[in-house]
Amino acid sequence: MLNNISVNIIQVLGEAWWAIILLFLFFFLFSFGIECWLNHIRRKFIDGIKWVTLEIKIPKENLRSPKAMEQVFANLHATYSFGFKFMYKWWRGRVEEWMSFEMVGHAHGIRFYAYVPEKYRNLVEAALFSQYPGAEIHVVDDYATAFGSDLPNDTYDLFGTDFMLNKEDAYPIKTYHFFEETVEERRLDPIAAISEVMSGLKEDEMIWLQLLIRPTGDAWASKAKDLISAITERKKKSKPSIGGALIEFIRNFIWAPVEYPKWGSGGEDKPFGPVKILTPGEHEILEGIENKISKLGYETILRFIYLDKKNSFTASNVTAVMGAMRQLGTQNMNSLRPNIATITVAELTGRIRRKARLLRRKKELFKSYLKREMPLEPKRLFALNFKTSILSVEELATLYHPPLSSVGAERLVRLSMKKGGPPPDLPVIPQ
Repeated sequence: MLNNISVNIIQVLGEAWWAIILLFLFFFLFSFGIECWLNHIRRKFIDGIKWVTLEIKIPKENLRSPKAMEQVFANLHATYSFGFKFMYKWWRGRVEEWMSFEMVGHAHGIRFYAYVPEKYRNLVEAALFSQYPGAEIHVVDDYATAFGSDLPNDTYDLFGTDFMLNKEDAYPIKTYHFFEETVEERRLDPIAAISEVMSGLKEDEMIWLQLLIRPTGDAWASKAKDLISAITERKKKSKPSIGGALIEFIRNFIWAPVEYPKWGSGGEDKPFGPVKILTPGEHEILEGIENKISKLGYETILRFIYLDKKNSFTASNVTAVMGAMRQLGTQNMNSLRPNIATITVAELTGRIRRKARLLRRKKELFKSYLKREMPLEPKRLFALNFKTSILSVEELATLYHPPLSSVGAERLVRLSMKKGGPPPDLPVIPQ
């Protein structure tokens, strides 16, 4: 009987093979066409966004902790759409819009920028002024365009990479709370190390740090709850086999005269087994995860580029930046590491045509920095494998905030004087 069925199947396939191939091609072309259409309309929507570059200057005596910047990022989460309707997504190409907060260091100073859609300019300024009333925010030209759109070139070379979380998104990195002290003289600033590296740059050297953020929903928090359950290891009891129940009955029957019978494997299932006793380290991990998922989250890419002339290019400042990032990591929770698919190291670009691949990777990374590019689904063909990580507003504030007055980097551009409006009782001379 089985032989007859097999023969019939082979005969059907032999007669209808062309229909199966056509069906396969139809579904392939249909899915490919859908992806091309979605890429086209999304690119059209993104190209239509008008961007503005804002320079942020903070007074010299800044005593506000990164907590203030955490509130800024929480306010900016108001741009989240909570999902788009069918027409907006498939006909207009709407996507979640993002922003970029940047820290730039060179021989002439260290400056802070925000690169945002123009329609959100008032929102960004209001959020910053609410936490930093003495700040000044000005529209400036985009500093990144000073080198054109094609680097490396005959004069300048670059090193760059994206940073991503080393573990699952639910695990937090070390945030500014770890660095805070009640005594101001003992208070540390998480970006002090980066500021010191930037203060030591020579002429023609530049360090660019770009924090791309896109608001997201709470799906990542739901996954984190599953992770919490896995850590606590609350397992259901397995249902016993007939043989196990028989062995348990015989054992209890033999020992009944001297020992009270113990029924366990032969009884009914209980909802949960014994609760695991957590170690102090596991308690700390659970507390960190629960604190992170209690806050608003963003899809994030932290992008780093180091520029210098080819004849004086050195890796010492690159190593210093990498070390500054490592201070935010812990062994039992999370840390930031370079995305291997984007780092501009020759040994990680493959063995065939290594130099050409490295040059292409550098150029594409620079263009992505220039365009403030974040990955979308479906992904652009032949693009670098950019990956986002979910960071909470607390983690974002750790990575990007106006430095405290205790930060001694000499080249930080601060406001030496505070501007104020005229007193309300100032007499006005009529003309």
